[in-house]
Amino acid sequence: MPNTFYGPYTERNSTYANAGNANLGRWPLGHILILPDHREYRFTLNDGTVEVAGNLYQGVAAVAGHTNIAADVVRAIGATALSATLNGTAPAADIYAEGVAHTNDEVGEAYAYRIRRAMTAGAAHASAASAAVLTVNLQAGESVQVALTTASEMTFTRNRYHQVTIHVGPPTALLSGVSPGVAALDRFYWSQVKGYTAVLADLTLLAGNRVMPSIAQDGRVEGFKRRVRTAGTSVIFLSNTAFWGIGVADADGTEVAGVYAIYSVISAAVAATYDVTGGIAYNGPDIGVCVKANASTEYALIDLNIV
Repeated sequence: MPNTFYGPYTERNSTYANAGNANLGRWPLGHILILPDHREYRFTLNDGTVEVAGNLYQGVAAVAGHTNIAADVVRAIGATALSATLNGTAPAADIYAEGVAHTNDEVGEAYAYRIRRAMTAGAAHASAASAAVLTVNLQAGESVQVALTTASEMTFTRNRYHQVTIHVGPPTALLSGVSPGVAALDRFYWSQVKGYTAVLADLTLLAGNRVMPSIAQDGRVEGFKRRVRTAGTSVIFLSNTAFWGIGVADADGTEVAGVYAIYSVISAAVAATYDVTGGIAYNGPDIGVCVKANASTEYALIDLNIV
């Protein structure tokens, strides 16, 4: 299981070979490295691309056919393996190693189990066809707590530090950190999650203000903000309709064109409700504070706090 390693400054630039199709590294995925100045890193495996310094990275997005799928057999309390019938997308061996299988609905719901680390190829799970049964082996000490039936529904989730990629704007999975730019493809490296680091900026940042992953530009951060939708439903526009709104501005005071926090419809003839419930998918997590702002598309100094 991941633990904490207090290491020298030089260790943050170290990379390690992938042991093969078991995706086995020197330490478990997510293992913590803390430097003397308290900057924090996580042990991470990149994908088939070279790391880009100062870019924000994320884990692999969830696969729909591996989510909310039916268990194929009964599992008794104490069982150390879980299985379900896939509904599309064939998984390679061990892609869920050090990840999580959780029971999301029906009998035995509400339990999350850690999947075994693949010390040898196939130890976590074998490969499977797109409509076949995927059977995962649980980490030592993990076992089924409530018996499962074929009515039970399961979801498989990759470890957030396994085969990471530059974050998609907006992110489609949990963030894994900022790359130091030292790793070739298919290498283990240390991804920074806390402390001062240079990160590619999108739009205007202000020193002392919070930042979030960019919702439009991959690998970048932008000033933290909340957005609401600008279109709605069930609104009837009449000639005597008046609109009143409060504009939403970025941290630097620049108003976001066409975006309103409150949007009301007033009509002598028709009363209607304006739908402002959308847009939440375009918000992002608070991941730190801007220490030194630089221009958009340049690298700002950020005090990271990715949890």
